[in-house]
Amino acid sequence: MEQLTQMELLQLEELLGTEELAVKKSMFYAENCRDAELKKIFLESARNHKGHLDGLIEQMRSLSGKVQ
Repeated sequence: MEQLTQMELLQLEELLGTEELAVKKSMFYAENCRDAELKKIFLESARNHKGHLDGLIEQMRSLSGKVQ
């Protein structure tokens, strides 16, 4: 099993936090947007960031067997 360095773990934590925040912000904007086209764009953004977040979590699970 491949081991991650402390720096790599810190970088992954930062990426997870960034993607999580992007999902929350995109959803907030979509929920508070009156323009249908913008709402669609924000929802797509939320889906994309959620996919990135899920991918990072999967990578962490495959490398370490657990996510803290």
